[in-house]
Parts: sequence; C-alpha cells; structure tokens
Amino acid sequence: MLSDTPQWVAVYTRSRTEKRVAELLSQRGIVNYLPIVSRRHKWSDRYKMVDEPLFKSYVFAKIKKTEVDKVRNEQGVATIVSFGGNIVTVPDDQVESIRRLVDAKQELSVLESSALRKGARVRIEEGPFAGTVGVLVSDCKDGNFAVRIDAIGLSLVTSIDRLLVKPLGIKKQKLKT
Repeated sequence: MLSDTPQWVAVYTRSRTEKRVAELLSQRGIVNYLPIVSRRHKWSDRYKMVDEPLFKSYVFAKIKKTEVDKVRNEQGVATIVSFGGNIVTVPDDQVESIRRLVDAKQELSVLESSALRKGARVRIEEGPFAGTVGVLVSDCKDGNFAVRIDAIGLSLVTSIDRLLVKPLGIKKQKLKT
C-alpha cells in the first residue's frame, strides 16, 4: 500500500507510449524508470537493432500517496497497477535488480510469473549480478535466472551458469568439535 514516503509503483501506459510517459513524468519532477533494451528486428530487406521498453506498456514511478492523481492524469497513462482498489508497490530491490540486469547488456526475455512457479528462489553469489535474488528455472544445462516483478505479474529472465547461484533458505551447518 502506498504511503507518504516515495515508493515504486508500476504505471500501465497506453500502447507504445512508454517513452513519452517517462518523459512527461520526468518533466513533472516524478522519479521514474523505463528499462530499455536493444533487440534485433528483421525487416524484409535487413536486420536492425531497435531500442525498446523491456516491459511493454509499463513504466516504474517512485511516488507518494499525494502524487497518485498527478500520475494517473498524465497523458498516455492508462492506470497505476492495483489489486482490490489498493495500489501495489514494487520493492526497491526488484527495481534495482532490473537496473543491474539491463545495465549489464545481458540478453533478456520477459515471461509471465505463472510460468516460473516450479523454480527455486536463489541468490547469485559471484559476478556482476552478485547479491541479486530471483528464481532458477531448471530446464537446461545453464540455469535460466529470473527476477520476478510481482506487481505486474511478469519476470525478467536471463541465462546464467548454475555454479554462480545458491539456493536461499539453506543455512551452513557448523561442525561440532
């Protein structure tokens, strides 16, 4: 639930207006984050790298309870994601995990979270993503690592060596002497 301190929320935009909404929110002084990735698109005569939003129709905004109407009334905004009439907040660590994965220029894909129910929660122990917590999807030799963004029901997926991850909830046992 939204409070008087700024918290991340998922802003659902009209189709193909993510960049414009992010720009307008910035002009209004609202901190926002639009993860952009380069993807290769094929036309009939060539391939081209195109920068596009990682999550179609979503922009993350860090707002207070008093800024809700300011965001909802912005041109291009459809709504702020909510369930049961309550705005859903996105934890800071999930937004930071998205930033780290996007900034690393790793190949990413987005899946609905329901596709990842069988995976175990893990933390990456080494490398540029050390400390990132997510879900390991065990369907190949390399692990498919996902960071779930519960507020929008989507997950960010990348391939990572299984040797770099450690399951959460397993405590090291001390040897008795």
